[in-house]
Amino acid sequence: MSVFDNDVEIADSKTNNDDKIPLLTIDKYIKFLFRSEKQALIRFINSVLGESYDPDTTVLVDLNTEFIQPNYTPSTEEQSESDILDLENIIADMIFSLNGVTYHIEFQTKADKTIVIRIMSYGIGFALDEMLKNSDLAVLEIPVPVLIQIDRDDNLPDKIPVQLKLSGRDDVLPFEITVIKLWTFGIDDLLSREFYLLLPFMLAKHRKRSVSADDIEAFRKDLRDVEKAISDLYDNGRIYSYLRTNLRAMTNNIAKSINARYFRNNANLDKELNTMASTRFLFAQEYEALGEARGVALTTQIVKLFLGKETPIDISKQLCISLDSVNEILVKAGLIEE
Repeated sequence: MSVFDNDVEIADSKTNNDDKIPLLTIDKYIKFLFRSEKQALIRFINSVLGESYDPDTTVLVDLNTEFIQPNYTPSTEEQSESDILDLENIIADMIFSLNGVTYHIEFQTKADKTIVIRIMSYGIGFALDEMLKNSDLAVLEIPVPVLIQIDRDDNLPDKIPVQLKLSGRDDVLPFEITVIKLWTFGIDDLLSREFYLLLPFMLAKHRKRSVSADDIEAFRKDLRDVEKAISDLYDNGRIYSYLRTNLRAMTNNIAKSINARYFRNNANLDKELNTMASTRFLFAQEYEALGEARGVALTTQIVKLFLGKETPIDISKQLCISLDSVNEILVKAGLIEE
């Protein structure tokens, strides 16, 4: 998994046709931050799902999120085979593995009744994609799903129950989609649960069509509280410098977008935002450092499994990486011949 996706747009280029004010797309911002630090993402998964991964040594692998979903249309004598099969791309937000266990995080800004169907479609699309890569695989293995909901939806449960069932059979395979309802959390809640990556999005609740002076003051207070929380995390050694930088930059970007779009560029707030320490998003140095550390962890994991009598192909399946990559590392370690 790369630390950053270089093609992620931080400032949304979309504008409102009436007044040319930039529109805020919270889901893009979240996907950017969730790809910015391995340790923070692992801590998030540990807290949400009760896992116990070591943030420093766990092998994290970014996985494919784009799948082809076939849509079949009834055949007629005039149709060719290519006319009958219509292929549609479906793209999940994040799918990754931790020590070979696959997880799926989906972000949703507004309420959507089809979210369960979409999450299931992404999961099954991923499972079918894995089966196509390995013809010996006869198990439909779906990633563990987590939904992060930004805007308030009182009808959304903490866990969405799902059941898989064969027609005419009594047995069912139950599982659930864990839901993080951001509007139910305060800053202290995010800190206590190690949901550091969600801190800047505490400002999202201030997206309102009509605002008052009290609304702007409440926004300013939340902004200062988020800034302080990020600084305290860094001062206490709970996050690294690159995550602090990106959290602060993201917070400032979101605040400026909300001020422009909803507060009509409130002069006092704009002045405060401009006087805050300006920070840029970090890419190169931290990318290289994390990449090197992650490579060491991956090599250690592969060597340990190989010495434990696992075959290269079993290691490949377990860690969700290519067999060529496993063999390359084992050759470099002197454990197999090229």
